[in-house]
Amino acid sequence: MFNPNGYQVKGVKYLPTHDGVAFTGTLYKDGKRIGTIENGGTGGPNCAHFDTREAAEAFRAWVATLGTHTYPARFGMPSFTVPHDEETAIKCLLVIDDARREARAFDRRAQKAIVYREAGDGPDQYRSVKFASTLTPTRALAAYRASAPWWSRVTEVWHIGQGWTPEGPAAE
Repeated sequence: MFNPNGYQVKGVKYLPTHDGVAFTGTLYKDGKRIGTIENGGTGGPNCAHFDTREAAEAFRAWVATLGTHTYPARFGMPSFTVPHDEETAIKCLLVIDDARREARAFDRRAQKAIVYREAGDGPDQYRSVKFASTLTPTRALAAYRASAPWWSRVTEVWHIGQGWTPEGPAAE
């Protein structure tokens, strides 16, 4: 399992290019800025540029402790495993940042709507139903559980600060 060891990326901006996706962002260690990350979007590597030599050495020493990284099978290609390097460590930090951003967006959405998945929905699919502004998310969820005729098809619900939780027969 990937352990970020206090490393984090923030402020990542993505830009589609004709060859891929470019990005820039800021790299932090224990909440303190230590450098920037980037990819030009032309098929080249993810790169880090450190503010100090010590930050670069510490990052590379941490990366050396990570072991291997397995890329999942995609686009007809089999999965494959490589030793972690600076590029794969940055990729893992980007995945963590993307998940954090997605969770914040779902938390904001769940302030005004029940966010849920039904049987047959994929991991990237969700549905939502707005509730009256006079209700809290907890009260709105209780009301839908009690009276919505379609609620029996719900398999997961997004809970603010907790993420996806099982719902219905699968949760019991």
